[in-house]
Amino acid sequence: MTSLKEAIKFPLIKFGILSLIFALVLSLLAMHGVEKSYENRGVLGVGEHVIGDEEFEKRYYITNRTLTLFSENASFYVIQANSIKYYFLHNESLNLTPISRPTIHIQKGNLTYSYKVNGVNYPFSSLSILAFILMIVGTVLSMAGYVRFMEKHLKR
Repeated sequence: MTSLKEAIKFPLIKFGILSLIFALVLSLLAMHGVEKSYENRGVLGVGEHVIGDEEFEKRYYITNRTLTLFSENASFYVIQANSIKYYFLHNESLNLTPISRPTIHIQKGNLTYSYKVNGVNYPFSSLSILAFILMIVGTVLSMAGYVRFMEKHLKR
């Protein structure tokens, strides 16, 4: 009867298990996310305005957007994705959670805004490809090593 210690010491099985462990470590490292936030404030006048930083929103996976609008007397509409919503603010504020960068078209008055975006970047995500390849190699090596190990011990 063979023991587990003998099987693990077999070279192909040993290298297969080591590559599987290394693939696991690489995949965990690839999932590491770096959170970053961006905030913009200002006053908008009559006209069309696109809110936000295009470079920031392309570079990061956006998890949350918050747009707070305040005006003493303004009429405007907000365009986001494929919807247009009309608003009239008179000494009040409005909180929106847009799904994309909002475009605001102000028809009358001034609008004070605060736009905050939270995002996540995965700088080591490309390591997941290497981890996947190592997982396949480790599985093949372990299986081939098991077959050879069993052949060797059945001949005894």
